[in-house]
Amino acid sequence: MAPAAAGRDIQEEQVLQAVVLADSGQDYELPISETVPKALVPLVNTPLLDYTLDWLERCGVDEVIVYCRAQPHAEQIRQHCRGFEMRRQKKSPQISVVASEDCHSMGDAMRDLYSKSRLKENFILIYGDVVSNVDLRELMAKHKERRAADKSAIMSCVYMNKDVKCQEEAALLILNAANNKLLHHMRPHSSTKLPIPTELFQGSHQLKVLPAVQDPGIAMCSEIVASLFSDNFDYGTRDSLLRGVIEQEELLGYSIFCEILDSGYSARASSLTLYEEVSSEVVRRLAYPMVPEHSLTSHRIRYNFDSFTSNYWEPSAKFHKSSCGTGVVVGAGSEVNMTARLRNTIVGDHCSIHDKVVADSAFIMNNVTVKSGCNIKQCFLSDNVILEENVKLSPGCIIGAGVVLGPDITVPVATCLMANPPPDDFDDSASKQAPDPLVCGAKGRAFIYHREDEEEEEESRARIWGRKNICDEEEEEEMDDDEEDMDEDSDEGMSDAMYMKDEDEQREHEFKREVTESLNNALREKSAAENVVLEINASRHAYNMSMEEVLATVTRGIVQVGEEKTGADANAESLWRGIRTAIETLQNVLRNYVRKNRDQLIVLNALEQMLVESEKYIAVIQKILYELNHTHEILDEEVILHWYKRGGANTPAFPKLQKAIARFIEWLEEDESDDDDDDSD
Repeated sequence: MAPAAAGRDIQEEQVLQAVVLADSGQDYELPISETVPKALVPLVNTPLLDYTLDWLERCGVDEVIVYCRAQPHAEQIRQHCRGFEMRRQKKSPQISVVASEDCHSMGDAMRDLYSKSRLKENFILIYGDVVSNVDLRELMAKHKERRAADKSAIMSCVYMNKDVKCQEEAALLILNAANNKLLHHMRPHSSTKLPIPTELFQGSHQLKVLPAVQDPGIAMCSEIVASLFSDNFDYGTRDSLLRGVIEQEELLGYSIFCEILDSGYSARASSLTLYEEVSSEVVRRLAYPMVPEHSLTSHRIRYNFDSFTSNYWEPSAKFHKSSCGTGVVVGAGSEVNMTARLRNTIVGDHCSIHDKVVADSAFIMNNVTVKSGCNIKQCFLSDNVILEENVKLSPGCIIGAGVVLGPDITVPVATCLMANPPPDDFDDSASKQAPDPLVCGAKGRAFIYHREDEEEEEESRARIWGRKNICDEEEEEEMDDDEEDMDEDSDEGMSDAMYMKDEDEQREHEFKREVTESLNNALREKSAAENVVLEINASRHAYNMSMEEVLATVTRGIVQVGEEKTGADANAESLWRGIRTAIETLQNVLRNYVRKNRDQLIVLNALEQMLVESEKYIAVIQKILYELNHTHEILDEEVILHWYKRGGANTPAFPKLQKAIARFIEWLEEDESDDDDDDSD
């Protein structure tokens, strides 16, 4: 190798690169993310992404790739990163924003970056919602040292050895005690039993079992990690990659190792539950040197700090200390009346908190007005919200930007409100809908956004019914087995063809039952898609089912479990709400099996067949197709139009289906016509 080329290689290797996933597939509720991307949602009055970028800068990272979806907020993220670089000047790492229309997961991001040759030989992989102070340069040095000694070591995952308060941030690890090689990885369940694969005891190495460590989503990776994502399209998340590498170690020859840290701080604000926890920990200074009074934007001191009460306030803020309990942050230009009572509450910039207001564990963004007598507990208020007099927000409420409420109303527990009606492409009058005073008050403007966990009582009933259905199916299975045994004894002379037919039907019945059970559990527990796919694929191999049968069963199963969530006597609106929740939760399971146009036709035919069996789906079929086409982009409009024009699957239900989706088809044809006009221009 020429000296100049060797020098370039050494310089390339010394560049420390980080990939930041700003869109991780887990957004906050729509009322929050409607106007601002998750990565830019303020945490203690600082955008989440700034915690990540500041941390990377402190660790001496040279190059940062911020990866996000192209729509709807990529330009906001791009401008924010540009501003961060300009303010930091030469101190800032080189930041580039890569946006993609098809980014739905970590796997999609890795495949895209790998195809564009954007990744270094070794890189840091993190999320844009992480707050951390651990030394990344030291962790990368250990990764490179391990890789130099063992080329099979492709990844080092970082975990925090601390008490885990929330199950969603926990990981169960089984390691080789000698070198921390990862032998088993899973997300712990509520069960008190510890599932350990028996084959691990057959090896000669000693085991280290960590039943619940905190997973901040930090990993030191070699480029091979990206190539594995590229080669395996069913790898959507890091968990699926870990599982795949462990299960195929003998075939692939790769290993993953773990760094278990006893000191330092790392946590993700990946959900609103964790957002609240991380916010509290930042206020309590656990993420030092990233503390509230220190601006991560300018590196200047922005707040006064009272160490006795852990309260922070910007010098231009107007408030009386008697109005604040502990853990309160008040932003620039905000005014808090001396008779107000705030506790564990974040108040953004230019807010006005009037007299006799009570706020406990509330997150109040910028330019918010809270008038006399309001009571707020464990709620999130986006920018420009106005609460008129005597508004009570029950715990768990999320109020979107620009919402006006009151006066004299109580908002129920866990209500999500938006300033404009949630979009409905099948209801032209939705955008013209007038606010309901019963929802928002006489002076208010707000519309309810229905979310998945809207009614805990309905969900608990669905769980009971779901368990009952499973028990009923198990009893039917036992009866079927008994009947088969009796038939065998009484009719040993039946033909081989009849025997095979019965066997195939039983096999198909068992497969459908297992898939439905997997989907039901996934919907109830919000399981990761890759885990569900692994269960379904295991059932597929066990019962020797074709991919066409798998896809048809998954399609029908998603609709059916959504229906079960609403109950047997649900009206069309409730039925659609349950099915929409199932599609939203399980979309990536279905997407895993839809690879070609032919797969899309299988989905459409399966939906049509459901209408043959029950006409109740006629009322929701148009919305199902719209959800799969427009919202989640699983079905292409060209395929839908082709299927429709050829008469669908030619079942007796098609004429009614044709009438039910006529408006949707007309909308697709108009859209296609507009595209053709644009092309001709």
